[in-house]
Amino acid sequence: MRFRSRIGVMFGALLSSLALALMIPSSASAAALACDNFGCDGHDPNIQTWQTGPVSPYGPYQLGGSFLYELRWGQTDGDQYSWARLHYISGSNEGDWTVYVQRCTKDQSTCYWRLGAKSGGASGWTAKIPGGTNYYWTRTPMYYNPSTHMMRACVEDPSGKQSCTPWY
Repeated sequence: MRFRSRIGVMFGALLSSLALALMIPSSASAAALACDNFGCDGHDPNIQTWQTGPVSPYGPYQLGGSFLYELRWGQTDGDQYSWARLHYISGSNEGDWTVYVQRCTKDQSTCYWRLGAKSGGASGWTAKIPGGTNYYWTRTPMYYNPSTHMMRACVEDPSGKQSCTPWY
C-alpha cells in the first residue's frame, strides 16, 4: 500500500509540473503578449524593438540652464507609444526636476496627468547621452498612444512650474 501511495504522489507531482509548464508561456511569447496596446504601458522604451522611430515629434525644448525636454514616439507590434525625456548636465540639481507624460482621450473626457513620473537622475531610467561629456537624460516609461488619444511630455521644475509640449 505504501508503494502505491508513493507512486500516486510522484505521478500527481509529475502531472502538476507538466500542467504548470504548459500554462507558463515562453519568455519570448510572454514579452510579445505583454506589449499589446495598453498592456505595454509602463515598459522601458530603451529595451523595446522599434518598427518605426523612435523620434521626437516635439522638442527638445529649452527650460533654462542645462535643462531640455522632449516627447518621444515610436511604433512597435503595430501600435504607437510615447514617452518623455529630460536632458540635463549632471550636478545641476536634476533630482529636483520631474518628467512625465499626460494622456487624454481626444475629447478630454478621460485624462491621466502624471504617467511614469521620474525625477532627474532616477535609477534605471537615466542614461548618459552619447558623445556628451557630462550630459544625461532621464526617460519615462512608454505609454500606448492610439488614434483615439493624445499625449504630451511635461516637466515640473523645483518651484512646481509645469512646462508641456503640444499634444501629439
